[in-house]
Amino acid sequence: MMKYLKWLLKFSITVALLWWVFHRIDLESVSQAIGRADKLLLALALVPYLASRITAAVRLTTILQAHEVGLSHYGGLHLHWISMFYGMFLPGGLGGDAYKLLRLKQHFPAQGTMLLTRILLWDRIMGFVMLGLLAGLIAMFRFSDHAVIAAIPALALPCAGALWWGSRKWLPGILPVLGRVMLLSFGTQIFQIICTGFLLYSLGESSHWADYALLFLLSSIATVFPLSIGGIGVRELVYLRGSVLLGVSEPIAVTVSVLFDIIVTGTAMTGATLVVGERPSVLPGGDTGKRDTEVVLD
Repeated sequence: MMKYLKWLLKFSITVALLWWVFHRIDLESVSQAIGRADKLLLALALVPYLASRITAAVRLTTILQAHEVGLSHYGGLHLHWISMFYGMFLPGGLGGDAYKLLRLKQHFPAQGTMLLTRILLWDRIMGFVMLGLLAGLIAMFRFSDHAVIAAIPALALPCAGALWWGSRKWLPGILPVLGRVMLLSFGTQIFQIICTGFLLYSLGESSHWADYALLFLLSSIATVFPLSIGGIGVRELVYLRGSVLLGVSEPIAVTVSVLFDIIVTGTAMTGATLVVGERPSVLPGGDTGKRDTEVVLD
């Protein structure tokens, strides 16, 4: 019962945030903007988003393989896609990361729950670090004359040292592949920024690109915290408030966030096709990480 109450609370927060956002802008202008959008560019926006999901899945399997967890990249992609569906749509405690942990524990019990939990946590941390890094870089160029922003470079070295120290202490196996993992994290965020770029151009907006990219990164940081379902509502709120501070179009900003949420939700829904007929005893590519075949693990 408690699990369903938590999901109901998240659903209520999602609805409340969307209601608050759409009562502070002209909802008709958002609807018209979507109707006038270039449909080809909207379709093309899906391509970099799908690429971002692939790089995110490869990032996790790279960390897993570095710790002798024999899951191939194909198997990791399969796991990632189903976890998107569970994390977005199912009530209760079985979120995306919880599903990944459950399946990995089932097929790789020798690795231990603590190690697998640390791997999943560190995978999240790598993504969060890259979000902060890119947001800081854009903010440096956008607000170069601001004293606080100018201090960002001074924080880079201690933050990098903290990341290396934390990796060495809690997940030392990641150190040999840390550069590759950071590169995959960079690719994940860049692909999603490109996705928002296509959305902007589809709406006829070709200026203030850096401002919208910064809004996207800040909204992604905000959605890391599981306050709403799939980050819906939280993203719109950040876009709305951020657009006022940055001096960009509020309707365009909110429209981009809505379109991005549609892409995220639609992609997550495709994970249902993998859930149908899924066998708990089978994890594709779950052998040595070298063969992309279905292996039954007893």
